[in-house]
This record gives sequence, C-alpha cells and structure tokens, in this order.
Amino acid sequence: MGMLSNIIRVARREVVAVLHDRLYMSAVVVLPLIMLIFMGVMFRQGVVDALPVIVVDDDGSELSIELTSMIDATRGVEVVSRISSLPEAETMLKRGDVVAVVYIPRHFMRDIMRGATADVESYISEINLSAGGVAEQNIMLAVRSFSADMSLSNIMAHGMSYEQIKAEVMPINVQTNIIANPYLNYGFYLAPIFMFMGVVIFVILTTIYSLGREIYHYTAKEWLDVAHGSLFAAVAGKLTPLLLVMGIHMQISFFILFVIMGMECFGSYLLLSLMSILFIAAYQAVALVIITLVANMRLAISLGGGYAVMAFTFSGVTFPVIAMYEVARILSRLFPLTYFSDIFIDLVVRGAHVIYSFDHLWQLLIFIILPLFVWRRLRLIATNEEYWGHD
Repeated sequence: MGMLSNIIRVARREVVAVLHDRLYMSAVVVLPLIMLIFMGVMFRQGVVDALPVIVVDDDGSELSIELTSMIDATRGVEVVSRISSLPEAETMLKRGDVVAVVYIPRHFMRDIMRGATADVESYISEINLSAGGVAEQNIMLAVRSFSADMSLSNIMAHGMSYEQIKAEVMPINVQTNIIANPYLNYGFYLAPIFMFMGVVIFVILTTIYSLGREIYHYTAKEWLDVAHGSLFAAVAGKLTPLLLVMGIHMQISFFILFVIMGMECFGSYLLLSLMSILFIAAYQAVALVIITLVANMRLAISLGGGYAVMAFTFSGVTFPVIAMYEVARILSRLFPLTYFSDIFIDLVVRGAHVIYSFDHLWQLLIFIILPLFVWRRLRLIATNEEYWGHD
C-alpha cells in the first residue's frame, strides 16, 4: 500500500500540473482531440471520386459523345468540360485545374465503323499518385467498356451468339476476390495510421515535457519527495495520468473509425484496446529514455518529435515494408508503431486469431523495459542540481 499511495500522490500532483499549465493541458487534452476530429472529418468520405477531367473531342460524333458520357459516368472522375483545344487542356493540366485530359482524335467514329483501330489518348498528372491512379483506372475502365461494346456489336452483326463471342474473346475468366478492405476505402486504409501517428506525437511530447519541466523548473526534488524518495513511484505516478488520457484518445479514434466511419472490427476489440495501452506505454518509455539521455527539454522534444515522425515513414503505409531494402526493414523495427499497425491489421482488417497478435506483445514489452537501462542516470538527473535549469 505504501508504494501505491506514493504513486497516487504523484499522480494527483501531475493532474494539478496539467490543469494549471495551459500549454500542458492543450498538448494532453485539447490538441489530440482536435486532431482526431479533423482526421475523422477528412477521411470520412473514404473513396476518391469526381476527380475533374477534361475531354478534348476533335471528332464531335455520336460515338465520341457516347465515350465521353461513359467516362463521366464512372465514379472516380467527372468530365468538367469538353473543349476543342488540346494545348489549352494541357495548360489546365499543368496548372493543376484537372487531373487528366482525354483526347478523342478526328475521324474517331469513321475508323470504328471501318473496323480500323481508333486511338484515344490520355494525359494524366501523377503529382498525386492516389488521384492519378484513380483517374487512370476509371478512364481505362470506361474506354475498355466502350471498346468491348463496339466489338460485341460488330461481331453479333455477323450472326454469332453472346456465349460464342464470350468463349472466343475471353476463353479464360479471372475471378478476383479482395479479402481485406473489400470496400476499397482510402479512409479505412489511411485514417487509422494518421490517427495513431498523431497520438504518438502527443504521447512523446507530453511525456518529455512532463519530466523535462521538473528538471527545468528545479522541482525534481519536490517531485521525488512526494513519492517519498521512490523513483519508481515518482515515474509511475507521473506517467499514469498521461497514459490514461492518451488511452482515452485511442478509444476516441476507435469510435471514429468503427462507429462514425463504419469500419468493421473482425477481431477482438478488448485485445485491441489492451494492446493500445501497451503501445502508448512503449512510446512513453522511449520518451523517458530520450529525456534521460540528453537531460535537456528543448533538445529532447526535438529528438522525440523527429523519432515520432520517422515512424510514419517506416511503418509501411507510404511504402510497403516488404518492398524496402534490408536496412530499411531493420529500421522499421525500431518503432512501436510498426508493431501496433500490424496488430491493428490482424485484429481489425484480417480478423486473425488473437494468438497472432501475441507475437507482437513481447516486441512492445522490449520498448517498455528500455528505461531500466538508463535508470541510474535518471536518478542522478533527478537528484543532482547540475542537470537542472537546462531547457
């Protein structure tokens, strides 16, 4: 009970510090909440659609108009204008007014009626890979569907049945089954990692600030005295309130994902919640190590922020880990976010058995025990005034 009461006293002191420090309160409560709401609003739509496209129709025939209508009917793109000047369309594409230009040449209908090959050109901006990919996919889908309709009409005119044509044109039928994210929803793919990344940043910054302010304001001795000299109670009492609040933020992110955005959780929600607590504790441990090693709040915040942001690069969202060089794959294992993202995918997206998530449990625990290697230095910093007052 003595250790527990020491932890509670330090925790109460930390809660008071949060309530009386506007910057601290903003970083712990206000800003993470705003970030999560913003991410939920930004990714709620989930599917990229109605990307602006220009069609340059030099033919002006019934078939060119029909092809334009088919392109416009796809979900991903929207034909915002039909003009006759290709240079003007290219200028608009370079300015970023549209993501693609489709050019239908003169004599388009005449070539089709003669049975000759009719060319359709597309110019797609790949500055934004997601938008460019969606535009290309939808334009190709419309053109291929139009081409198939023309071929079908010409062949059926010669007396062949639909089944005969199908066997002749498509002797092999490919059936594709999407087993994860079947909705092809960008929100389900990007929103979780952005939300977790945001929480990670605030976990590291608030943990470093929480410990650094004791050193900077010469209150480290008072902090230890509240814990009756127990460094473990002092650290546990200081970090526990932050852990609980950040755990609530993780629950809010789950609420936005599963309730507001409609993402399904195919695995154990309870295990996911428990793993999220370990995930936060792992980053708190890393932050504790950083502030202990440098004993300088400003430098520690800079290093911690850099470490947090690097996790996004190596987590496999922007570029798959499996396709990285060996060195990059090794570096990806230096961030708890990599393991938690795997846990989230296993439990939520794949609906895998909980035993597969336990494989990552010990990996998160390794991060949690890291402060033990700098424990003696932490005690030295907390008791030696030579380390105090450095921001």
